[in-house]
Amino acid sequence: MDKKKILIIKGSARKDGFTNRLCNETENFSAEHEINVFDTYKEEFLPCNGCNYCEKNGKCAKRDLDGFFEKFENADLIIFASPVYNGTFSAPMKSLLDRFQVYYTSFYANGKIQKIKKRRKAIFIAAAGREGKVSFEYMKSQLKCAFSILNIELVNSVLCAYTDTQSTYIETLEELKRSLKDE
Repeated sequence: MDKKKILIIKGSARKDGFTNRLCNETENFSAEHEINVFDTYKEEFLPCNGCNYCEKNGKCAKRDLDGFFEKFENADLIIFASPVYNGTFSAPMKSLLDRFQVYYTSFYANGKIQKIKKRRKAIFIAAAGREGKVSFEYMKSQLKCAFSILNIELVNSVLCAYTDTQSTYIETLEELKRSLKDE
């Protein structure tokens, strides 16, 4: 059996927060696969500034995410994990999503041809201090929109709710494990 390439994209500043704990469990659960982790709070990268370099050149003018993009394009399963901050993704996660502009520009500039040929799957993990359902659905909608250009299918999403009071961590972890078994 070939090792599955899993890319975990962490979007939480809290080392021991619920989002990172779920990511760490994912790493442990999927240890037999090739795991790459991109922590948006530890990696240094610039935000997209809308320079349109990618429209003319098919790649970003900034070279700081070249290694990430290679892992992103070659992954079989991508796990996006973010706490809910003000109803959406954490700032560095949103900044990373904005850097996918290189793929959007390529898609539309080249007659709607996918730049990434390999079809991949994704799981979305979120943690919210309160119920978080409305924000969670909004975030999923944003990802699905991005995924249509990135040749990714969102196969599951899990929400760890009420982290400020009575978290649903155990239930969320079990759902995440079931999800990973299916993939």
